[in-house]
Amino acid sequence: MVPPAELGRLVREAREAWSLSKDDLARRARIELDVVDAAERGEADVSDFSSIAASLGGTLDDLLNGVAFWIAPAAAFKSSPDRIEPALLREGLLRLAAAARARVGLAELLQIPSGDATACLAPTAIAENVVQQAEELASNARDCIGHSLEPIASVRAAMKRLGVATFLCDLGTSDVDGLMWRSSNGEKCAAANVRARGGKTTALRMTFAHELAHALFDGSRAQSIGLVEARTESKAGFEQRANAFAAHFLAPRHAVRRFLEERGLRQHEKPNRQHLLSLSAHFGMGVEALGWHLVTCRYWTAEDVVAHRGLTSHDQSGEDDMEHRPTPAEASVAIERRGEVLELATLALARGDITVGRWRELLDLDLSHAWRDLLAERQVDIDHEHRAL
Repeated sequence: MVPPAELGRLVREAREAWSLSKDDLARRARIELDVVDAAERGEADVSDFSSIAASLGGTLDDLLNGVAFWIAPAAAFKSSPDRIEPALLREGLLRLAAAARARVGLAELLQIPSGDATACLAPTAIAENVVQQAEELASNARDCIGHSLEPIASVRAAMKRLGVATFLCDLGTSDVDGLMWRSSNGEKCAAANVRARGGKTTALRMTFAHELAHALFDGSRAQSIGLVEARTESKAGFEQRANAFAAHFLAPRHAVRRFLEERGLRQHEKPNRQHLLSLSAHFGMGVEALGWHLVTCRYWTAEDVVAHRGLTSHDQSGEDDMEHRPTPAEASVAIERRGEVLELATLALARGDITVGRWRELLDLDLSHAWRDLLAERQVDIDHEHRAL
């Protein structure tokens, strides 16, 4: 455990990293202002430190062990353009950061091995030919998960195998597609905003694949990074690489060629409208993104894309948008915690590793929520060892 003075310094640095005043922190943690002052001197009670850590996106154990849990997500917060409402974005990021730390703690408790792509993939400087580099990186990433040409049923499952935790979130604005952060200790997180692009599964998959490129290949391993993806016309550098990576990760050039050949496309013929719709459904990409990908693959020109505007993607629900379709009982859980956090917390409860009170804390459920319905839905019996609230 870190000494009191160090504990106070950590609280102050975390608060300042999120651009919160002491009054802001007191309101978020539901404590008095003088308690914040005491905490920043290292003199608060353990329960107060726990509330403060949770309100800053971490846990009490993080603080007591001197873990700078806020650096990467706060970097994402500070990367956003001025037009995005800071308070709205910060609130969403803090929810995500807290959910991510809960997931890490549960995975450690349950001894779940994490995916690790560091052996075959590493941050990479931008090459002169960004699109060609993106295609090579996408091929390398697919090779790492043994998925060379077939469609990826779940982008999020693939990202998990590559060591990137994923979340759906609702940021209260459609201006942000997604975000990511990567800590210097290797923790990697990405989120897709369901408010963006109508929350379509194809759009969410593209966003996740885009964020995967940033999480794996941008920056350096020695430094924490974070990025908020606001809607932009910029197509240079890392953004252009991430866009091209996402398309090639979802639909490799050779897989597109094989698909078209199997459907009778002859050499020097252009794919038609039906080909575009079939490709979109096969690879789980939106028709517009797939159209521009056909330009990259040299089947189409920009004029062909314009000529085929107005087509609607065949949007299929699946693992990549599961939390966006909650059961009535799951609806009481915040979207960021409905997926893996809910699954792991409930598993830990069923195994007797945590109490009901801890389970509710991990899911951010107070006694007013219909949490008993959620346990009943998941057929978890609460015996006497679990009844502590």
